[in-house]
Amino acid sequence: MFGSHSRTAVLGARVRLIVPVLLLPALASLASAQSVGAISGTIRDSAGAPIPGVDVVIVALRSHARSDSAGVFRFASVPTGKKEIRFRRLGFEPKTMEAVVALGETLALTVMLTPFATEIEGMTVEELSRRRQILSDFFDRSARGFGHFITREQIEKRNPMNLSDMLRMVPGARLLPNRAGGTSTLRFARATMGRDCPPQYWVDGVKTYGFNIDDIVPQDVEGIEIYSGASTVPAQFNTKEGTTICGVVLIWTRIPGT
Repeated sequence: MFGSHSRTAVLGARVRLIVPVLLLPALASLASAQSVGAISGTIRDSAGAPIPGVDVVIVALRSHARSDSAGVFRFASVPTGKKEIRFRRLGFEPKTMEAVVALGETLALTVMLTPFATEIEGMTVEELSRRRQILSDFFDRSARGFGHFITREQIEKRNPMNLSDMLRMVPGARLLPNRAGGTSTLRFARATMGRDCPPQYWVDGVKTYGFNIDDIVPQDVEGIEIYSGASTVPAQFNTKEGTTICGVVLIWTRIPGT
């Protein structure tokens, strides 16, 4: 009789110990869910028109979003507290602002970006002439059959979230996902040589450093030239300095407003 009572008491004690342990993950999950909020916003220009394709980054978290056709962006499950947010789009001055995310609430932001100062008419005509020559060279190189070419019309038809999405069908292109924001890093399979081998980027004829294919929004691109190895790269972009053996990507941007 006593032995049976003792076993019952011990079993009851074990159950009381196990139940809190089982509840710990659920309680931790609940606490985590309650320590976040959200951020949503609309981005407009000085005339009140929505601006699509704006890169929005929460700096400390490296979280990335992009405004849609209505200029709207959103971040879910953002840790509470003060956050620094950066906004960037070609043709507009970059902007940084601070916002405080409250527990369980959605912070609504209205952001205005200022266009770059308009060039005088003479400079604009000169720039248009230069861009026409760039496009002429672009299509001339395309006709020769070396490399892979992506046009503005193709980009608009596909309407990709990231510029890297346009390279998914390019032979030899490998897109490695980045941890933040759903962006990708471009590498060419034939040029990796057993080590990390980033391609060389040129933007509007200027060599760039520390650049990534998704650093430019698709809506700002006029054309792309992709060369997976040094042998097919046009002479003016095949420099001794850099990593042309790892591939070369030429990106030509649009004139804002065209």
